[in-house]
Amino acid sequence: MGERHKKTATRIARKLGTKHRRKGVDILSNGNAIEVAVTPGDIYSSAKQLKKSRASKKYMAVPARKTTLARRLLKGTGIGVMDLRCSVRKRTRKSRR
Repeated sequence: MGERHKKTATRIARKLGTKHRRKGVDILSNGNAIEVAVTPGDIYSSAKQLKKSRASKKYMAVPARKTTLARRLLKGTGIGVMDLRCSVRKRTRKSRR
């Protein structure tokens, strides 16, 4: 995990009123699991991490320039995409429990 990833995850967590976690999914907030992916290579590993999560809604936070790439890669997985300002670009599919 790089310094940019750490700063971004901490900023998003603070905005959502929670803390950045060191292990597992980066941010857990109100039943939402959020994983931060700063580089295109992080998108693949973040998707694997989110698939392991039991949260009802799963989002991946990516830079604005990478949202189209993330949307294409995550199509059909049920994982939503948001930019680094926490605005949702692709809605998530709730898990059926």
